Amino acid sequence: MADLFDVIADPTRRELLRALLEQTEAPDGAGEASVGELVTKLSLSQPTVSKHLKTLREFSIVSVREQGQHRYYRLEPAQLAPIAEWLGAFVKPVVAAADPVSDETVAVAAASPRHPLSPRIRATAVRLGAASAGVTGRFRRSR
Repeated sequence: MADLFDVIADPTRRELLRALLEQTEAPDGAGEASVGELVTKLSLSQPTVSKHLKTLREFSIVSVREQGQHRYYRLEPAQLAPIAEWLGAFVKPVVAAADPVSDETVAVAAASPRHPLSPRIRATAVRLGAASAGVTGRFRRSR
């Protein structure tokens, strides 16, 4: 699993994963994107996109379909399950905490793109993110 964390630690690869996730959720149901589409969407060079897709492919996080000279990539979210399971152990106590999640936070989480986590867990993540941003801001101001 450490190697998997190393793979998704790279910001460019995370951008690629997010772009492929958006394709999976697209109304047309294509669920895949060509290298050219990813280059355009992320404003990256073709060699950069190809290099990072190769790494993601080596870990089976994405799959590729070749059609002529074009390659179409698809996210394989099941390959990220070990990370989700590991993080779940940390999220579960927060979700079970007595402090209820506000309806407004649940609405923000529900409006976000589909995600394998439930709206309540996503709402908790939104709340934690807002709280950590506040702490970070106070820390920066105190320096």
